[in-house]
Amino acid sequence: MVAISGGCFMMGSPPSEQGRDSDEQQHRVCVKDFKIGKYEVTNAQYRAFKPSHNSGDYEGHSLNGDQQPVVNVGWKEAYAYTKWLEQQTGKKYRLPTEAEWEYAARAGTTTARYWGNNPDQACKYANVHDLTSKRRFSDFTWTHHDCDDGYTVTAPVGRFKPNAFGLYDMLGNVWEFTCSDYNNPYNGDEKVCSNSGSSHALRGGSWNSRPRYVRAADSDYNVVPNDSEGFRVAGEGP
Repeated sequence: MVAISGGCFMMGSPPSEQGRDSDEQQHRVCVKDFKIGKYEVTNAQYRAFKPSHNSGDYEGHSLNGDQQPVVNVGWKEAYAYTKWLEQQTGKKYRLPTEAEWEYAARAGTTTARYWGNNPDQACKYANVHDLTSKRRFSDFTWTHHDCDDGYTVTAPVGRFKPNAFGLYDMLGNVWEFTCSDYNNPYNGDEKVCSNSGSSHALRGGSWNSRPRYVRAADSDYNVVPNDSEGFRVAGEGP
């Protein structure tokens, strides 16, 4: 876990940002001190909670390695993992709020990505849809990052450069669940946790994501577990 000092920032994206969606209206948000996982939760960590879990594969490429991020889990399973982790450690754990997640991902930056605005520099920092996946999967016809990260599907966590807060894979590899309800437009839910909503916000993009989704401000949701969604844990600071 990495301790993050709270502060205020402009959440969302400016109208000029390439790939911007309508649910990214910029607004000032303040977060308190919190902690967040240095890495995404791995298959090995999740199997300590649920030994039978198998993250599967994508067209024969394994997603199930011990150090690959856990996938094919839903929000309820991610939430259950945090409650189990509390029981194991005696410490408080949860999923990050959407505001905490973006604050941590930006790490003090105001650009579209924590390395800058150029999506084609992604491969030093993130596992994304790139030349590797374009070559391997003929049905991946959407826009790719014009670089090569060397991974066909999910990468073992921590293989790329971290952001300025020392967090790895905040963009790319797997979409990450937050504890906040997804809302368009923002209505304050991005700052709080909800354990009852039907659609929780996902952040960060994944190994098969086009550039517009691999941005600090991009927000999405899904209710069906799949091969590109995982999570990292958060906790109270300092």
